[in-house]
This record gives sequence, structure tokens and C-alpha cells, in this order.
Amino acid sequence: MEQGKQSKSPVPKFLRQRLRDRAIAGVRKDMIHAGRTEDSYSEEELEYLVAEKERDIWSGIGWKGFGVAALLLGINIGI
Repeated sequence: MEQGKQSKSPVPKFLRQRLRDRAIAGVRKDMIHAGRTEDSYSEEELEYLVAEKERDIWSGIGWKGFGVAALLLGINIGI
């Protein structure tokens, strides 16, 4: 990234990297469960799988945050 350019994401870079690392670990775990190796996927397929896993992690964070907020307000939503 060039100096002077701002990132589009409001999330700090270190946090995005931790999320990506967590997504990669999740994809590797899924591949082990499927009985496949990284070599059996193309570069594009791996990038797609990691992006999907990142979306899953983000959506999980959102729902957990919502559940905590609801709990603090005394609302039981069953999470």
C-alpha cells in the first residue's frame, strides 16, 4: 500500500491480520476434515474459501456483540 493512502476499512490492520490468520486456520481445519490438502485447491479456490471463512467470523462477532448488548439490557434472546 502506498504511503498517504488510507485503508477503506475502519478496522485496524493488526486486527484484520488476526482475523485473516484465524480464517486460514479454520480453512485448514476444514480441509483436514474433508481429507484434502492445500495442493488440491487452486489459488483462487483457497482465496475464496478464506474470504468465506472471514465473512463467517465477522457475522459471528456481530451476533455475539448483539447478544452481549441484549444481555446487559436484560433481554434473553437465547444465544
